[in-house]
Amino acid sequence: MRIAMQLAPYLHLCRTAFLTRMAYRMRYVTGIATYSIFVGVHYAVWSAVYASLAEGEEIGGMDLRTLATYLAVGYMARAAYYTNTDSEIATRFQSGEVVMDLIKPLNFHGNWLAQGAGETLFRLLFFTLPMALVMVPLFGVLPPAENGWWQFTLLFLIAFWINAEINLLAGTLCFYLEDITGLMSLKRNLVMLASGLMVPLHFLEPLIGSMGVFILISTPLAFIGYFPTLAYTGTLEQSGLGSFATVCALGLMWVLILRLGNIRLWRHAQNRLQVQGG
Repeated sequence: MRIAMQLAPYLHLCRTAFLTRMAYRMRYVTGIATYSIFVGVHYAVWSAVYASLAEGEEIGGMDLRTLATYLAVGYMARAAYYTNTDSEIATRFQSGEVVMDLIKPLNFHGNWLAQGAGETLFRLLFFTLPMALVMVPLFGVLPPAENGWWQFTLLFLIAFWINAEINLLAGTLCFYLEDITGLMSLKRNLVMLASGLMVPLHFLEPLIGSMGVFILISTPLAFIGYFPTLAYTGTLEQSGLGSFATVCALGLMWVLILRLGNIRLWRHAQNRLQVQGG
């Protein structure tokens, strides 16, 4: 009973975030077209690459249809758990409204994690699912592999949490930097390049070597796009990390590291708060 009472405010924040996005749902309709164009451009480029190969030849253990599935599922997953938590925290910091967050009898990180969960739930229902209705027939997306459904679901939850923690980390840094516009731009570009959304990370081995690939897949960014989509397509062994259990253990380790790091950073950041505006 006591736990339920403690969680009630955060569930309310989650619901409020969900309903708030309902008021601006038309922006997500245009987003479906945008993401479809992204995947379409990548698909056209890779189609040209595969056309230059011998019949039946694969790249990195993937044929063209498997790669198309990888790209489409990766972008649909990203569309679900992508949030602007970092920029929202920075905006509230610069306007002085962050003071209202600090005087609430709620955990600051719990507040934003709950809102992120509400937004993700909305995106799943009203953004990702309609996007799937467009992309699945358009790009010939394959169904999940034998264990793909449950492996993808578990890694999706880890991806959401890691992405949320990274956003909290970037947002909290505004207490030190005051303006994190450049940092957010760098973060977005790193996510696109190092998460495997644009190119499966093991495809980069001829360019950066096996050690370079190992470093990339060992970062938390690899869980935002690379590992969940490999699990969906049933090609997780291509990552070189071995079993699904090993991948999950690495993901949970990063969740713990980021959570503890954010707690420590937040404790120190509160003592440095200098409100702009008011």
